Amino acid sequence: MNDTAVPQTQPRNSAKISARDRVLQTATALFYQQGIHTVGIDRIIAESGVAKMTFYRHFPSKARLVAAYLAQKEQGWQQLLGTITSEPSQTPLERVLAVFDALELAIKSRDFCGCPFIKALAEFGPERNEPEVQAQITAHFNDTEKVLTALLKQVRPKDSRKLLHPLMSLITGTIVVAQATGRTDIASRNKAVARALMKQTDL
Repeated sequence: MNDTAVPQTQPRNSAKISARDRVLQTATALFYQQGIHTVGIDRIIAESGVAKMTFYRHFPSKARLVAAYLAQKEQGWQQLLGTITSEPSQTPLERVLAVFDALELAIKSRDFCGCPFIKALAEFGPERNEPEVQAQITAHFNDTEKVLTALLKQVRPKDSRKLLHPLMSLITGTIVVAQATGRTDIASRNKAVARALMKQTDL
């Protein structure tokens, strides 16, 4: 493989970034692109350029680092969601459907590798007993449900609870199908499905 095709995980201007942030940036790139369990602590330490003692001072365990990685991903997702669903010119229905525009932006980004939370769920099921990681996964889905519920109440207040889970299934399915097939049009297609669902009178 050509070296230029290998993802570069070392942060730019790393001398200006704290040791903790260098570790987190490196881990975020590696975990998201290559999977959590396939990336060892020693590799993260080497590629972030920090001493082992420094690493463990900030992240006493790999689970703590994974939780921080997921928290950072969640912050980015919620910021994108908040921005794209709060345009003043949007109607309430358009704000709901804009969630699929956010998904399309994520899917079409150059480094798209699927949903980090679904991937983490596959690697950290309940049997692994990693409460910090599981808490971040749960928080992601809960936070997204809260945003969607608030948006739905502006459109179909009486039906918001009935609409929530079908729309969450569409949202989750959009990411999974996009990763599995490489199709970048799935978000726009599911946006049309969501629009039809929102217009149903018999729920």
